[in-house]
Amino acid sequence: MVLGRAGMRLEAQKFGVYLLIPITASLAFNEPSVQRWSADYFQFMKYPSKPKTNLKDEYDALKKERDGEIEWMKRMEEKRVNGRAEHLNQLKQLQVANKVGDSLNVVDNNEQTAPRRGWFSWWRGRGKGGDVGENSQSAR
Repeated sequence: MVLGRAGMRLEAQKFGVYLLIPITASLAFNEPSVQRWSADYFQFMKYPSKPKTNLKDEYDALKKERDGEIEWMKRMEEKRVNGRAEHLNQLKQLQVANKVGDSLNVVDNNEQTAPRRGWFSWWRGRGKGGDVGENSQSAR
């Protein structure tokens, strides 16, 4: 114990917290109203609605419902697959149309188009006497 009395106080406080938390929790959650609320809310146990309920019929109904959900999920998966295939076909058609359109848009009168510029194209020509230097010299 290098800390002396300060270390002893820290250990006493930690021990107090270790005891306080479980004692407080047991006092708070041991109330009958809290237990009733938590049992209703979280439904720890489910009993049949009526004592003479036919469990076989109830099981069959749940099984039919589950089978219906599985069939629905299969149909939705088929729709997704078909939708993806249709989307890919549309993309292929658009690409073909774009290629045909590009070949039709050829410049006939020997006009030169400006080179494509990116976001940082101003930085590339800065030290090399590119666009920035040419513009400043042509303005003189």
